[in-house]
Amino acid sequence: MEIITEDLIYLDIELVSKEEIIDCLADILIKQNRITDKYQLIADIYHREEEASTSMGLGIAIPHTQSNSVLEASVVLIRLKRKIEWNEDKDVQIIFGIFVPVENIDNQHLKILSKLARQLTNQGFREQLLRVQTPEECRRQLEGLNQR
Repeated sequence: MEIITEDLIYLDIELVSKEEIIDCLADILIKQNRITDKYQLIADIYHREEEASTSMGLGIAIPHTQSNSVLEASVVLIRLKRKIEWNEDKDVQIIFGIFVPVENIDNQHLKILSKLARQLTNQGFREQLLRVQTPEECRRQLEGLNQR
């Protein structure tokens, strides 16, 4: 199964808070049968957020967690219609949710984070993420995440 598919990409969504986004991430994963327990995943995301903020600046947040509720490693992309406040001083418009099973023996989440972080340092790449019109177009841009 691919880590990111068109069914995991949502463009120009109207959400107004970090809490709505986290709930939306879990809804997407439950709808795609990639998790078993929405509320466990949400609790795990908040636990991770307490350790350190997942906002990386540049209008991007990368909430991520390992969870017993995750069936298959997945990346969910949400691009908001308008920026929202993620933390007191960080506004975001693009959210990449990275979710992996606890029994993630090869540190897959670190590999995904590393690939994504490298791409996100490129201003042209970030600008393209804001311009893509369809989930298919966006998935093609993120194709490298599916290569293990």
